[in-house]
Amino acid sequence: MDFINTGILGCSEAYFEKALAEPVFFVDLNLDQVIACIQSERSDYDIKRYFNRLPEDVTVAKERVKMLRALENKELFSAFLKFSDQMLEARNYAVKYERAGFELQRQRFLLDCGAAYINGIETLFLAVKEFFYNKEQENISELLSGLFSALAVYTKEQKYQTLCALTKELSAEFAKLRVQVEIARDRVKITQEVSQENYSDTLKRLFPAQKGREEFLENPFQAAKEPGEFEKLVLAVFCKNNPELFAKLKQYEKNFSKQVNLQETAILPWQARDAHEYRNGFAQAFLEEWILTLERQAQVYLAFRMFAERAAATGYPLVYPEFLNWQDADVSYAKNRMEVADGYDLALLLKSVYSKQKVVCNDAYYRAKEAFFVVTGPNQGGKTTYARSMGQAVYFSLMGLAAPCRRISLPFFYGILTHFSVEESLETGRGKLKEELVRLEPMMHTEEKRKFVVINELFTTAATYDGYIMGKRVMEHFMSQGCLGIYVTHIQELADEKNIGSEENGIVSLSACVDQKNASVRTFQIIRKPAEGIGYAYGLVEKYHLTYPELKERLKELNK
Repeated sequence: MDFINTGILGCSEAYFEKALAEPVFFVDLNLDQVIACIQSERSDYDIKRYFNRLPEDVTVAKERVKMLRALENKELFSAFLKFSDQMLEARNYAVKYERAGFELQRQRFLLDCGAAYINGIETLFLAVKEFFYNKEQENISELLSGLFSALAVYTKEQKYQTLCALTKELSAEFAKLRVQVEIARDRVKITQEVSQENYSDTLKRLFPAQKGREEFLENPFQAAKEPGEFEKLVLAVFCKNNPELFAKLKQYEKNFSKQVNLQETAILPWQARDAHEYRNGFAQAFLEEWILTLERQAQVYLAFRMFAERAAATGYPLVYPEFLNWQDADVSYAKNRMEVADGYDLALLLKSVYSKQKVVCNDAYYRAKEAFFVVTGPNQGGKTTYARSMGQAVYFSLMGLAAPCRRISLPFFYGILTHFSVEESLETGRGKLKEELVRLEPMMHTEEKRKFVVINELFTTAATYDGYIMGKRVMEHFMSQGCLGIYVTHIQELADEKNIGSEENGIVSLSACVDQKNASVRTFQIIRKPAEGIGYAYGLVEKYHLTYPELKERLKELNK
């Protein structure tokens, strides 16, 4: 992989720019809720767009899994966090530099920007280097290996070496500068000769810390605003007494800044700045774009690792996927074409943290010659949740992230298609069936091959026979394209395995279970069994005492 162009996610920024809007299946599978929780782990960054597009190659997904495994190393994970914090600091200084009006302040912002940038790179490079040499090479992600090589080359470049040397030299010299201000009535004396006891020590001596109270002293002059007249007076003393040092600072700006055309400068969507704010026509010239891309993309791994740790505390597993070759997942292969063990709805789990409700796990496995699950059963029996959980497991697997289940093996699907029941559109005036057909039409294109399909309650407003015919044709179309999927329906005729599919691809009937002793109680377990063809409504009738004998008794009482 060409790391400079692809970044640490294995895909270029241009690849993600083509999918700034979230896919339709996000809302259907409640992935928008899950991604929002992951995003909140790194709220300083907007990383949602990186979740909007799946990798096109299984190699990328596998390398992301290796990268996440590497970040289980606490030292490496901590180094990436520190790198991010220092890069965020560097970018903030860069924005301040572009906006500062006072020359000396502007020059110092540039120096601080360079210092934070160098610290971030050195922190990350040292940790990656140590990790790289302490692990077996075949177990290291090509993404991490590419990062190590890119940093090794970059840190040896002359321009970086010069930046590094001058930044450290100037930062050390400025750190030695001290100022003493003596105020006596109407006279102010400013000198660089500091007394033995500094101001902070004097405060501590005069106001000793009380028991149980934490000491905290803050420099009141560390403000981001333009310096006041008194501060400029202090700086004038510094410039007068240290002409060579400030000449170096001025030269530093000449070496590592550039003039920009304010009208032509593009403000990128990920840059946290206001294009309408005042800018002074100068910009730093050393922040490498591939380093900034690395910083942004790395947040996906960091946010997901932090999210996964919180999710693991609930006791529900998140597991890395095992990918099968399509040849291995073919109908002639002896193993399952796809298998998910103890899959659960991750969005439901996030809600259950507050409601304290138990989330039910279910299995899914497609054997040879099986392509579609047809899920039937009572209302509120967990059918839609089951379909969502399997869709989520596939999505996170294809993304190269940990999936919400105990085990998952699957072929690398070329995408995810979903179709969930919609309401009638008041804007278009179309009925519910028309709305469903309009949304279904682009999904039926012939190029939609080898994708994972989730269909929920389709054609509910059509007559049962019409819904059966249309549903049958929809499933047979997707099976002919090599797709695997789930079809949730109340049309039990669609679950007849003999009538749908072909010798190469067929359907499997699944059913939502109820308690054997009380049909009104849902177990939310989805198992392989034929559609039972019985009315589960009677269980609800019994629960609310609406049986014929009970209604008859009530009417007798009313007539008395």
